[in-house]
Amino acid sequence: MEQIAGVLLQTLGYALSFLYDVVPVYGVAIVLLTIAVRLLLLPLTIKQTRSMQAMGRLQPKMKELQRKYKGDRQKLNEEMMKLYREHGANPLGGCLPLLLQLPVFFALYAVLRAATPEIAVPAEPVSFGAVEDAFCRPVGEPGISGTAPNELECDSDGDGNFEKAIPVSEWRERDGEPIQPRDVLTRCSPEREGGQVRFRCETPVGTGHLPEDGALFEAIIEDGEPFLGMYLSCSATQAQSEEAFRQCAPRGAEGSALTLVGYYGLIALMVLSTFYQTRQMQAVSGSQQPGAQTIGRIMPIFLGFISLSIPAGVLVYWVTTNMWQIGQQYVMIKKREAGEAQAAPAKPTAAKGDGEDPEPKPPPRKSGGRRDGRGRKKRRKR
Repeated sequence: MEQIAGVLLQTLGYALSFLYDVVPVYGVAIVLLTIAVRLLLLPLTIKQTRSMQAMGRLQPKMKELQRKYKGDRQKLNEEMMKLYREHGANPLGGCLPLLLQLPVFFALYAVLRAATPEIAVPAEPVSFGAVEDAFCRPVGEPGISGTAPNELECDSDGDGNFEKAIPVSEWRERDGEPIQPRDVLTRCSPEREGGQVRFRCETPVGTGHLPEDGALFEAIIEDGEPFLGMYLSCSATQAQSEEAFRQCAPRGAEGSALTLVGYYGLIALMVLSTFYQTRQMQAVSGSQQPGAQTIGRIMPIFLGFISLSIPAGVLVYWVTTNMWQIGQQYVMIKKREAGEAQAAPAKPTAAKGDGEDPEPKPPPRKSGGRRDGRGRKKRRKR
């Protein structure tokens, strides 16, 4: 299972890097990825919408069956399943496209939150208490190692002043083999390893599953590749925290009140599009159940609340998916209405204004016998 997940994450990382090469804007690359996923799922989503439309047309018959078999639950279920089979409806038809999207959703979340880690071991013993709450970053000394880091600068009191310098004599991976320090590492966190302190140094968040020779990896390392003022690996909650914001932004980046506009605007757009899409789906299926309507109102608010901790890039994917679904359902609804209008028999319309009667008058009824002067029929005498 882990191997499958790893392949999915790597595939998604390479796909994002490729799309960024086509259009070098990170947010647009995510939008293109969303469209590609929706195109792959298009046959299933069309079948889903048609199934929902069939369910909407069956609502009167379903209510009649519920009234008829009110006291017999088993018989009601049998008749309902029979009704579904006869009309090609599936009450669970809308679940499959959603389930197929979930792996992509979670994979994109993982890709945007992943970093490339390396382990740094100081040359001299360091007290863990001195750096436990510190934010450290690797730096290089010109003339010795060029741009490659050979020591750590730590901000131990959180004031943004990096005063503590820790020399690093050996950089190693998890298996203990020495590695060459790289200038792509931007932050380090202290860890205990027995009686010694080591540092886990990482690239910016969002680079862990990207090909390191790609333009997107380099862009995130250099400036974070912001989109509409947002770092797509950051969430709205992280954007409010200076320390958390630095973890998913480039070197020296600091959050400001202006950057929050984009994050919260994206959340608002997600909530509104989810609410509209839910109402549209209820209209397609003809569902008038009070419970379904209540869920349709509460769910967007709940999703907006949890979106505070979701990376902005995932919300870009989410909003694009909602917009695609809204447009697709609109087209199918209009197509169905046009088909129903053509199938309906044309009603005869009366011609007016041409001097003729709208309907022909029936011919005068013939009757035998004579009539008197007043037009009354005379009776024969026997």
